[in-house]
Amino acid sequence: MDGGVDPTVPGSRDSVLDGVQERAATMCRSEQLVCWSLARGIDPAMEPAAYSVLSASRTLGPCRVTDLAAVLGMSLPAVSGHVAVLVRLGLVERSAPVDDERSRPVRLTAEGVRRVDAARAVRRRSFRRQLEGWEPADVVELAGLLSRFNDAYLTAELPVPVTGTSGSDVSSRGSRDRRRPGVSPEGSG
Repeated sequence: MDGGVDPTVPGSRDSVLDGVQERAATMCRSEQLVCWSLARGIDPAMEPAAYSVLSASRTLGPCRVTDLAAVLGMSLPAVSGHVAVLVRLGLVERSAPVDDERSRPVRLTAEGVRRVDAARAVRRRSFRRQLEGWEPADVVELAGLLSRFNDAYLTAELPVPVTGTSGSDVSSRGSRDRRRPGVSPEGSG
């Protein structure tokens, strides 16, 4: 962080936290650009969210669209649309239903596995190049701090914007869990 800020001085901790929030938002935007690039490397017309669905399918193995939506924090119609595109590209397929007709699992095809693994290898090489000038102890510290941040961030309640219209304030939503989709309260989701 900036060396001149003393987080023990009243008001300065808020400034430091505001800086952390801005850097986290920048990191999210950077991740979106990386996903865009990886998606385009798989297919020139692929959207970044479709790459996220493809990558999650690789991580989860055969699963339902509802599982993908929960893990990715996306709507069912959005994930279904991305799955349909991925099916047309020959990267995923819908398997026979496991328990009923509505739960046809999504799974990667051999070509889907090959392409997502290649994209992940490119990403790993790029990431390693970006950090190659760092001291090993700094990389270990960064990994620990990012893990700690993610544990706290992913289990926190989602922010609810105040719109000023009746019925849209937080109290009108009852006690509904506003944590990130696919993440259990204990952070193990």
